[in-house]
Order: sequence, then C-alpha cells, then structure tokens
Amino acid sequence: MAGISPNGAPKLSVRAVEKTFVNRQGVVSALGPLDFEIREGEFVCVVGPSGCGKTTLLNIVAGLEAPDVGDVIFDGKPVLGPGPDRIVLFQDLGLFPWMTVRRNIEFGLRLAGLGRVERRKRAAHYLRMVHLAGFHTSYIHELSGGMKQRVALARALAMDPVMLLMDEPFAALDAQTRDMLHAELQEIWSGTGKTILFVTHNVREAACLADRVVTMTRRPGRIKREFVVDIPRPRQIEDRDVGGLAARLREDLREEIEAVLLEERRRAKER
Repeated sequence: MAGISPNGAPKLSVRAVEKTFVNRQGVVSALGPLDFEIREGEFVCVVGPSGCGKTTLLNIVAGLEAPDVGDVIFDGKPVLGPGPDRIVLFQDLGLFPWMTVRRNIEFGLRLAGLGRVERRKRAAHYLRMVHLAGFHTSYIHELSGGMKQRVALARALAMDPVMLLMDEPFAALDAQTRDMLHAELQEIWSGTGKTILFVTHNVREAACLADRVVTMTRRPGRIKREFVVDIPRPRQIEDRDVGGLAARLREDLREEIEAVLLEERRRAKER
C-alpha cells in the first residue's frame, strides 16, 4: 500500500478528514472525506484545481487548523497543534527584513534555546547547503527572490524537522530561478532524507519533484488519484518523461478544472 514505511507504519496518516468554513455564502465544504498516507523520506506533491483545499490540507497537517472530522497521525501520534517536527514554508516567506541572513536562520534556534556557538555552526552548515555561505551578513532586501527562498529553506532545515510542508514556495519566482531551485531542492532532499509534502498548481513542477503525485478533486477536496513517479533523478522540468507525466496529470485534472471554471462563471452572472 502506498505510503507505508518499511516497518509497516506510515510517517503521516490522514484519516477521513473533513473541513468546512463559513463565509458570506454560508457553509462551505472545503475538504473531504479525505484519506492518504506518506511514508518516511517520501517526497509527495499534491495538485488540484483552485479552491480544492490543498492549502487547508497542508495547514491541518501542520497543526495550524483542526479538522472538523477525522484524524491526522504523525509518527504514531495525533496532530493536535504545530510542532518543530513539522515546519511550513509558505509562498510568503516570513523573513525578517531587519535581520541579517544568518540571524534569520538562527531565529528559531534561539527560541529553542540553542547557545550562540551551536546556532552559528548550524546556520553556517545550512547556508553552505543552499549555496549562500557568502551572504550571511546580507540583509533580506539585498537578495534576489530565489536567494530569499533559499534563506527560508535554510531556516526551516536548521530546525531539523522530520517533515517539510511546502505551500507553493516557488510560485512567485521567474521560470529560470524556479528551475534552479527545483534542482537544488532535489539535491537537498536526497542529502537529508526529509519527508516532504509539497503543494503546487504546477503539474510540471510536481512531475519534476515528486516520488508520488496526488491529484485532488474540486471542492470539497478528495483524493482523486495517485501517480507513482519512477523517472530517474536528478530531473529537469524540460525532460521528456517529466513532460509526459505532466500531460497525464493535466488530463486527470481537466474535468475538475473545467467544473471550477463553470461554477465561477455561474456565480459571476448571479452577481
């Protein structure tokens, strides 16, 4: 069964999760029921149409939101809130502009009580990993978009989480920078063995990065299908096999995306 670790236990188990929200239109069913699992060290990408609940799912796994129904089990324990074992990288990086790159990376370590020497050592290690060793005294406004994203990644890795939760982290970057970060992220994942759950709208990005791609239905989001990716690494987004898988993912989502567009047009006419 996909998502099961060699010892028989999934690293992450999402069981019959449902989530609703209330807005001006009333009660909106955002998710579920939704079930899936991730094994230790696996890189899983989730793709789906706009509004299908991808970010809501990520927030629930992170413990930032609670499901209305169902359970999330991580490392054999229920997720009841945020924790240092699960670190989130948002599209909005949340870097502190008044701090240097090194101090940004050390911020969480300081809160965790690590001493100055250990903080500096760990920050230096992860700056080398993301190829920013020479920028430790720079301020955030002095960096390019791709460099800022690498600082955020180094800050997350410095906390040594068991799992990285990534919410469209490269969406605002230009194509050239995004392609470079795809290569770097694959290298980092291979070197660290972290478990990664990565949310994206970009089917090519999912095909390039993932061990397994999970597609979601339109709202309320459910798991539609799973695609095991056996394309050899390292991968480039322009590779033929990556493009072929991306085409399959796009076709799998076509009905869902068209249904979302029709609903949006209907609502626009009613206003």
